[in-house]
Amino acid sequence: MIKPLIVIAVLAYIFFILEFMLNGTLGVWAKPELLLLLVVFWGLYAGIRHSIWAAVVGGLLKDAFSIQPFGTYLFVFVSAAYLTTLVRRWLYQPGSRFSRAVVAFFVLIACFCIEMALYLMAHNVRLEDLFFNILLPQIVTTMVAVTFVFYWLRDIAQWLKV
Repeated sequence: MIKPLIVIAVLAYIFFILEFMLNGTLGVWAKPELLLLLVVFWGLYAGIRHSIWAAVVGGLLKDAFSIQPFGTYLFVFVSAAYLTTLVRRWLYQPGSRFSRAVVAFFVLIACFCIEMALYLMAHNVRLEDLFFNILLPQIVTTMVAVTFVFYWLRDIAQWLKV
């Protein structure tokens, strides 16, 4: 039981570092939401318990180094874990690349809406700017990365027998 938790924590740390490096070097147009993909993967691969653990670790890592109020990403990622389980019931077909991408797409959109609703409570921002400068790059880069990341994570999970 402890082995999957350690693997998830190490992967969350690696993905956090990768997100940070990609954002710092290439900007927002080359930074997929890797931690969110980690949460979605564990929700599809191993269930809600592992997904929530990935959400808590990823959320704490991202909250510790963000300028958002502490707990924002923790809330968003735990919501993503539950949304993955919800979307999985109706849309996911095991073994289908397309259905994995569809689940990741809907969870990404929902998490963006949650995060922006929290952000708009305190700040006044034009919705067009949010769409074109934040959501569009997130969708493009994350959908490109989803297939590669899920295959890589599946191979790691099978190799470690998690």
